[in-house]
Amino acid sequence: MPHPVRRDAVPRWARWRILGAIGILGAVLMAVLARAYRLQIEQGADLAAMAEDQYLAQVRLPARRGTIVDRNGQVLAVSVDVDSIHANPREVGSRAKVVAAELSKILGLRATALEAKLRERRHFVWIERRVTDEEARLVRAAKWPGIYTVKESRRFYPNGDLAATALGFAGMDSVGLEGVERALDRQLRGSAEEAAAIRDAHGRELYPLGGPDPATRAGHDVRLTIDRQIQHFAETALREAVTAHRAQSGWIVVTDPKSGEVLALASSPTYDPNQPETAAPAARRNRAVTDLFEPGSTAKVFSIGAALEAGVVSESERFFCENGSYRVGGHTIRDTHPEGWLDLTSVMAKSSNVGTAKIASRLGRERLHATLERLGFGSRTGVELPGEPRGVLPPPARWSEIALANIAFGQGFSTTALQLAGALGAVANGGVWTTPHVVREVRDPRGAVARATPERRRALSPDTARRLTAILERVTRPGGTGVRAAVAGYGVAGKTGTAQKVDPVAGGYSDDKWIASFIGFVPASAPRLLAVVVIDEPQGDLHYGGLIAAPAFRALAEQSLKYLGVPPDAPTTANFLAAAPAAKAPSSIASALLEEAEPSPSRTDTPGHTAVPDFTGMSVPEAIEAARQAGVRPALEGTGRAVGQSPGPGPAADGARVRIQFEPPG
Repeated sequence: MPHPVRRDAVPRWARWRILGAIGILGAVLMAVLARAYRLQIEQGADLAAMAEDQYLAQVRLPARRGTIVDRNGQVLAVSVDVDSIHANPREVGSRAKVVAAELSKILGLRATALEAKLRERRHFVWIERRVTDEEARLVRAAKWPGIYTVKESRRFYPNGDLAATALGFAGMDSVGLEGVERALDRQLRGSAEEAAAIRDAHGRELYPLGGPDPATRAGHDVRLTIDRQIQHFAETALREAVTAHRAQSGWIVVTDPKSGEVLALASSPTYDPNQPETAAPAARRNRAVTDLFEPGSTAKVFSIGAALEAGVVSESERFFCENGSYRVGGHTIRDTHPEGWLDLTSVMAKSSNVGTAKIASRLGRERLHATLERLGFGSRTGVELPGEPRGVLPPPARWSEIALANIAFGQGFSTTALQLAGALGAVANGGVWTTPHVVREVRDPRGAVARATPERRRALSPDTARRLTAILERVTRPGGTGVRAAVAGYGVAGKTGTAQKVDPVAGGYSDDKWIASFIGFVPASAPRLLAVVVIDEPQGDLHYGGLIAAPAFRALAEQSLKYLGVPPDAPTTANFLAAAPAAKAPSSIASALLEEAEPSPSRTDTPGHTAVPDFTGMSVPEAIEAARQAGVRPALEGTGRAVGQSPGPGPAADGARVRIQFEPPG
């Protein structure tokens, strides 16, 4: 029988070692339990969130901007995917200097600036956005730690500067900044969305369920009323006119007068919306919508139309035009070419200021103002473009006797080319004014379509519109001021304008700054095309609308009518012969004596430094001698005997320039 081990058989030191080990193990166990408690209970939620951050990503998915197309579906603006480069400076670490030096060689950026970015204590910095495919390929091939590429959407305008001022452009973050891009930014931009993704071992984001539906965030597509081909015709005609006459700028509006749809909006100068940062602000301005100017003689269309509407005049009535000089309220109104008795049609065709002033006096300020308001002057048209002003149409209570005459022939109020297009559109459309608009429809990503619903209102009676159209056709036939706008085979209804610009420094009207314009529609019998052409500050002696703006209208109309397949009118002597003089370049101002100008009627016949003589009937040598004795500078045009002059006889500053027109006798 074995004997029990005695307690004192285990050495004392061994017992202490065993107890110490048990104590240490117990302490470690308690520490582990305490740590587990803190991790699982106290910090569990925070640690779980940190873990998710390692493998889950909340990715902001930008919306893809909608496409803009013309009326025929031709792409005008589209978003394309391009590479951008970003970095995680914490991953780059000590290699910042080396990586920055290499990146600078690829991207053409300063190495010091790149190094500063790569040394930031952040997880994300942009290195360069919207790089070329080759730059992105080289960066990816380098495989630098912490340097990544990502796809971003960039706006691209495949037609370059075509319709640039109308389209506008979108900035770096796909935000519309000008034109249609700005006006419809909310629809085009769509909505950015946040989605959960899982990161793999390489930090790439994966969507386990295929990612969110792109339709929920894509922008709407926009179809404009603009026709790319007619836009090209308008820009070509405008560019040629501005270049040929060394003008400061110019703009054209083309519409379908029946629907109010804008077919073209051209401005010069212009720019490439793919590189908006290189363009001056003036080049990005949509002048056809934003620029105010006094309409000059184009306003006679609407003042004479108002008189027809009120029944105070008839086509057969004759008006004595005072041989070109007429006193109104202490002021003198002049015509460039003196006229005697003219019927209503000839007042328009020869653009007589005197005749128009007499018609306006009979009409009265209240009725003229009411008609101009119905035609849209003094109000925004409502076009879907930014920056449109109201224009300036003073209330009739403030019109003096001379102000009534001024406004009747286009001075003393201001408008835009788009307002003029709307007003003339009412004449072409049987008296119904229709909102000019550039948006035809907006289509959302799921296919739902919202179409334009322009406002329509009656501004003139159908009878007035018909009679006024017939009068305007006479303007573009031989003997009218707009003969160079005539298109062979078609009746053209239109009106020229030549307005002195206001001098904001000296006050009053400038003697050497003009706006030349032409407004018209074709075919006159069944209008398909309406255009307003404005040339700002043409240089040289020939600054008349009939010589500068009318040919641009003709070039645009000829090409557009052929493109649209509009058949010619029934062959008549009038519509085929009318275009003959239009193809000839004017050899002298004597060949365009019926062209109009609006010398400022605000000048009174107060004593000046000298008096301009009446050169009528003088030969060239006689006129030169008379000018020398009077102390004025003659500008002689044509040969034969003097038949007209500008300014007319009367006081003038010493050394004033006087244009004298001559025609052969007989």
